[in-house]
Amino acid sequence: MTLEVKFGRVLIGVILLLSALAACWAAWEAFTGQIEFVNVFAGSAAVIAAAISALVAFRSAELTEERLKPYPYPYIDTSSRYGLAQLRIRNVGGSAAHEVYLEWKGKAIPEVHSQNKEGNVPLLGHEKENAIAVILPYESLSQALDAPHKVSEQAKANGSEWYGMVCFKDSRGQRHKHPFMLDVTNLGRGLLYDSEEPKTMYELQKLPKELDKLTKAVKELRPSGNF
Repeated sequence: MTLEVKFGRVLIGVILLLSALAACWAAWEAFTGQIEFVNVFAGSAAVIAAAISALVAFRSAELTEERLKPYPYPYIDTSSRYGLAQLRIRNVGGSAAHEVYLEWKGKAIPEVHSQNKEGNVPLLGHEKENAIAVILPYESLSQALDAPHKVSEQAKANGSEWYGMVCFKDSRGQRHKHPFMLDVTNLGRGLLYDSEEPKTMYELQKLPKELDKLTKAVKELRPSGNF
């Protein structure tokens, strides 16, 4: 909630309270015989009705603002690539998230399996020095970790809890943060895929190599001809 919306709600609340007090006072005076206070009561009732309408409008503005806020969140993605777990950060909010990074808590963080001879690859968005410049609404960035069972074994060794804070800026440059926790329960006990499509697509990717082998074998059977 922005400062302007908060101030507007407080101001309307004060007006509503004063109008209610004026209406009660006017009603009491009218009840005791001071008929001229009826007009005050009617005016106060009109102000109360307007204040209630304004509160409803401010509430609608709050809900709209909440939907438009960026909301990046990390999770372990095991369904996008066959046999590979990824750390993915997705922005499920309605506007772009800027300078996104993860502040990890606890004693351990996920490890990136790499054959890089120069050293370990830094984790996606790890701390402020590796912040992601921007993640558009409903877009995501991912980084390969390892085979799902390897990630599961690492999670168990680390106590099965990877958590921390997601830090980012909105389009106004205001800094925000919210807690996160990576769910690793599906790595060891749940289904990694809810359909056969990932495995089918993985097997189809082998076809070009198999066709090359078949072509080579046919060429070897016909050494004197062109194929």
